[in-house]
Amino acid sequence: MQARESQSFIIPKMQFDTPMAKPEEKRPNVMKVIEREAIARADVDGRSKLFVRRAAPKDRMCAGDIVQVETINSVSNPSLTSSFTGVCIAIYRRGIDTSFILRNIVQKIGVEVRYMAYSPLLKRIEVLQKAERVRRAKLFYLRENPGKTFRQKMLTKSAKMSGSSSPVARK
Repeated sequence: MQARESQSFIIPKMQFDTPMAKPEEKRPNVMKVIEREAIARADVDGRSKLFVRRAAPKDRMCAGDIVQVETINSVSNPSLTSSFTGVCIAIYRRGIDTSFILRNIVQKIGVEVRYMAYSPLLKRIEVLQKAERVRRAKLFYLRENPGKTFRQKMLTKSAKMSGSSSPVARK
């Protein structure tokens, strides 16, 4: 009898430092509450503001934006990073599973990379340039004829910078 009384029990510690606040709703949807908590924990640098559907277009990331993403290459050494810059051709807003696809042309080959927005391996997401007049939510048509789109933008920019009113003539 005395041996049983002297046994000690292991009480597990909480996995997270601070518990999340109780929801204000009367009858909350449990899965939505869990998803909101997961996004709040994963949102360390405020990147959730880029993916809010109801935000103004100037505040959120849209298809057609030029985006630079810096990723951590090694979990053991977070100083090893690589960056990828490309045109955002699609955004999939799915709560904690939100992802986006960037496309760029590297050595005359089209490269597409899909990133999970709340991945701990993403160090930074930066919108370099906002899109001008994109009328589609998904820009998959850039896969068929990407060179023409980039060339036209570059021609108009180079013509504006040189001060001439006509586009650059090709031989």
